[in-house]
Amino acid sequence: MVGKSFILAMAVVFLSLVNSRAAGDWQSFPVCDLPDEQTDPSVSGVRVVWTDNRTGGYDIYSYDLAEPNEYPVCTAGGDQEQPAISNDIIVWTDNDDIFGYDLRDSVTFTVCGDDAEQECPAISGNIVVWRDKRNYTGNGFDIYGCDISDKLNPNEFQICTEGHSQHYPDISGDIVVWIDTRNGSSSPDVYGYNLADEQEFEICLNTSGQYYPKISGDVVVWLDDRDGHSNIYGYRISTQTEFPICTHSADKGNPVISGNLVVWQDKRNGDTNIDIYGYDISSGIEFAVCTASGDQIKPAIDSDTVVWQHDTGSNADIYYAYCPVPSVLTILYPNGGEMLRAGTAADVSWQSSGPVIDTVRLEYSVDNGGNWDIITSGTANTGLYDWVPIPAENSDQCLIRISDVGGSGANDISDGVFIMFECSEALIADLNGDCFVDMEDFALFCQQWLEGGNPYDQK
Repeated sequence: MVGKSFILAMAVVFLSLVNSRAAGDWQSFPVCDLPDEQTDPSVSGVRVVWTDNRTGGYDIYSYDLAEPNEYPVCTAGGDQEQPAISNDIIVWTDNDDIFGYDLRDSVTFTVCGDDAEQECPAISGNIVVWRDKRNYTGNGFDIYGCDISDKLNPNEFQICTEGHSQHYPDISGDIVVWIDTRNGSSSPDVYGYNLADEQEFEICLNTSGQYYPKISGDVVVWLDDRDGHSNIYGYRISTQTEFPICTHSADKGNPVISGNLVVWQDKRNGDTNIDIYGYDISSGIEFAVCTASGDQIKPAIDSDTVVWQHDTGSNADIYYAYCPVPSVLTILYPNGGEMLRAGTAADVSWQSSGPVIDTVRLEYSVDNGGNWDIITSGTANTGLYDWVPIPAENSDQCLIRISDVGGSGANDISDGVFIMFECSEALIADLNGDCFVDMEDFALFCQQWLEGGNPYDQK
């Protein structure tokens, strides 16, 4: 259980940050803000790990966001750096070797102790990957991996030993990605490898340079300089489809991904004021995570938790934030298949969830979303709007769109098209005005049979 002292401390920290962060920022809290340097965070579930020099050298520390508590993972002699975590397993580099630690049984073990340099480990489940220099005497590296299911007898294997250098591997499930210089060291490319079928494949061979790839499930993201500055691009493996994520003119760095959320460090607010921004692939919405004073760099993400390194100029700390619950709008009526007659009224209805939305905008389209016309630029978010009169339109390609007038970005469009129509003036036998000639019209005719409408002539 979180103690009262921790809650009070978090409240004090939040109040101290409120004036230095933008209104759209996520609410952030410190993981570790000691006077010494804390760098290179990684996160999995509720556990955060980082490199810490509070004892003079570089050690590995961990923090449990659920407890909360902090504890040292490895404070051995020499330097421990570049930590990565997946579930209960933490890995890091130690004097050019790769070591691991199992939080379940507090056991430290060797992943790779080859005499050459091993760097930049990444982990997913029981598979660890890294870049390895055993086949080079210069600056070249290959990609190696290891199955640590049996920590006492880890099973090491090669992933890519192509004749040029490979760097910065990442892994998600059976897929490993890295940057590769086989096509030229000045413009590295992104390659992948499927551990299940032991097949290598190309991800991005654009003639520009691609750097620092990260993967989550089916999507790979990386830093790309094709536009003359560093941008973020993505690639969906299953469809072999590439797409831009952020092409803002400011330089960006260190993109990371978890599920549909991508975050990165961004200089749009100044070269000396680096911030953390993000993008939701599913909604196409970009957002600010943290734009506080100082530099926010080296983000890491898992599910809805983002951690990063906060540099003040004199020291570096580790902060975290949870992705806020989004506001959601959902059209209920008309939502596809309805027929709305011009000149009548319709109750446009919707529902909302998440943080409160005060005012919504309603629009309609008669060309399946090609163009939009305003129904109302702003109405209270009551879930119901009396749309009257229905415009004089004839189309079977109609849609309704609702959106938050505020800054949440919440919006929705009818799931399917509906019909708007004008009743034909030629239908003179439609006595009750329902745009249909039926027995009701005949009944009205019979009721008024031989009645005259001239009060002066009642023959």
